[in-house]
Parts: sequence; structure tokens; C-alpha cells
Amino acid sequence: GGRADIVPLEQERKEASESRKSPHSAVGVVANAPDSSLSDPQTQRNFDDTIKTLYRRVETMLRVNHYASIHYRARHYWFCFVPISSCIGLSGILALANAFNISGGARLWVGLSACAFALLAFLLGFLQTRFGWSSRAEIHSSAQMELSQVAFRLDSLRMYQNGKLLSETLSSDSRAHAIRDLYRIDVYLQAMQQCTPDPPESIYEAFHLLTSRMRLMWLRYPHVVKHRFAEYGEEPADSSSPVPVDMHIDALDLLGTEIEDYSFYPIFLPDPTA
Repeated sequence: GGRADIVPLEQERKEASESRKSPHSAVGVVANAPDSSLSDPQTQRNFDDTIKTLYRRVETMLRVNHYASIHYRARHYWFCFVPISSCIGLSGILALANAFNISGGARLWVGLSACAFALLAFLLGFLQTRFGWSSRAEIHSSAQMELSQVAFRLDSLRMYQNGKLLSETLSSDSRAHAIRDLYRIDVYLQAMQQCTPDPPESIYEAFHLLTSRMRLMWLRYPHVVKHRFAEYGEEPADSSSPVPVDMHIDALDLLGTEIEDYSFYPIFLPDPTA
């Protein structure tokens, strides 16, 4: 009975891989943003669902890119920059030593050692170009900064939640712009996912498994979870996940802490299934 209640790990990994390779589309109001009626209650429900969906995506993508950037930067530093710099330095020292008056046999070995270190530096430079850790770190860092700006815009759009989109106290233009902004953000996130290199498998898998397992736990044991985490209140469930947004964000932060506490982080990453 217990095994039937657990989603097989291979199935979760397959869903994570497919989720990363296929674009996510926000539902509801985003699908027909320009034509949505500002007086229809369904528009408000769609808006609330969509902004929660996008907020989860942005916060997850932001953390994935953050840890990917740190991981690739650490690998570039310790596996490329430090060894290449050391080889170049040792090669230069040996070449300088070879200029002094030393015996013929020692001079030969010093010269060969200098050539070996120079060749090793060249080989490491080639591997650096092949792996591209430095460029990957820069791309993920840039994506993180852009996602921070998107998250800031989503924060400003939350003022239209919970019936505010239908409020007559706000101008129709501002409400229409809010809906269009959600549409633009959704399209922008899809484009970013297609253009940004894949993060390390373990990082993406860790955040995806957390999201899927939280959703599964909430669906199967809603009363237990609500009682255990009553501080998050009675947030209405949306179409993408029954987990409250604030609870989801706190869980992402806790997962980030677990990753940072790993002994070999950031050069190596923990196994998300351990």
C-alpha cells in the first residue's frame, strides 16, 4: 500500500526533464489577455491564478539560475583559472631558472619541465573553452538579474489580486495594462527558458522534485498540511498548485540552504534524491 502512494523516482525525473525542455504556458487570463473583459469575475479568477503561477515560476527560475551561476563560476575558478595560472607561473619560473649557469643534465630537465607545464596550461585552456564554465556562469548570472526585475514587476501586479482588478477605483487602462503585462511576462519567461543553457541536472531536478512532492503532499493530505502550517492562512487554491505561494517560496529558500550546506558545494552539488 505504501509504495502505491509514492510517485516513482524515475517518473519524477522524466517529468523534470520534459518540464525543462518544453515551454510552460500560464493559463487563464494570459491565454487571451488583450480580449479579457474587465467586468467578468472569471477574469479576476484567471488573473489571480496566473499571477500565482508566474510568481512560482519566476522564484524557482531565479534560484535555479543563482545556484547554477555559483556552481559554474566555482568550477571555472578551481578547475581552470587556478591550474592554468599555476602552470603558467611554474613554466615561467623554470624558464627563468634555466637561464642561470646550471649543469647540462639539470638544464635539460628544467627545460622539459617548463615545456610540460606550458603544454598543460594550453590543454587546460582548451578544456576551459570546451566546457565553457565561465560563459555559462555569466549567462545564468544575467538571467538571475533579469528574473529579479520580473519578480519586482510581479510584486507590483499583486495589487490587482483578490477583486482589485474589477474595482472601479482603478482606471480601466491600468487594469488592462496589468493583464497585458502578465501576458508579456509569460512570453518572456518562455523565451528565456529556450535561450538560457540548461542548468546542472541536479539543481533543476532538486527544485522540480520539491515542487512536485509538495503538490502531491498537499493534494493527498490537505487537512494535515493545513493544520501543521496554519500560519500560511487559507489561501485559495489555484489551477497550477494547491500549495500557498508564501509556503512554496519558503520551501525554495529551505532547499537553497540545504544545497549551500553540502560539504563540497559549490564545486560539486548534492544528489537531490539522497
